[in-house]
Amino acid sequence: MKLNMRMLALVLVLGIGLLLTACGGGGGGAQTGGGQTGGATGAPEPVTIQIGSDGENLAFDKKELTVKTGQQVTLEFKNNSVAQQHNWVLVKGGESAATQIANDGLVAGLEKDYLPEDQSNIIAHTGVVEPQASASITFTAPAAGTYLYICTVPGHYPLMQGTLIVQ
Repeated sequence: MKLNMRMLALVLVLGIGLLLTACGGGGGGAQTGGGQTGGATGAPEPVTIQIGSDGENLAFDKKELTVKTGQQVTLEFKNNSVAQQHNWVLVKGGESAATQIANDGLVAGLEKDYLPEDQSNIIAHTGVVEPQASASITFTAPAAGTYLYICTVPGHYPLMQGTLIVQ
């Protein structure tokens, strides 16, 4: 009789577990990275990305970000340094464009956030962010491809960069 009761209890536990697994699946959780599509237009839902500087290192705390073409992106940048200024600049045109932007930004100076007069190869940017401060920007993700993001504060590029992948 004890064996039958144990067997019955085991079968009940397994049955309830299977029932809960079958009923609990799919679709209820939030997605990071804004992979959902919304509304009748099929446009990707807006996404918020948090990124910061890596303490006193000349680096971002994230080396790669991913978004979808046409997605509204809010980027929240936190300068985690206690001593250095930083900015976040999204570049189109690859390494040569990034180098030119950083060089021209040096000439422009702090009063222009170390950004060049010609911003045709800049997709989005923050201003210079003081130590322990934050900035937020919103932009529409460009066409599918791989884009560099850099810091144009003098001496920070090319060490301080990462990649935005647009799918």
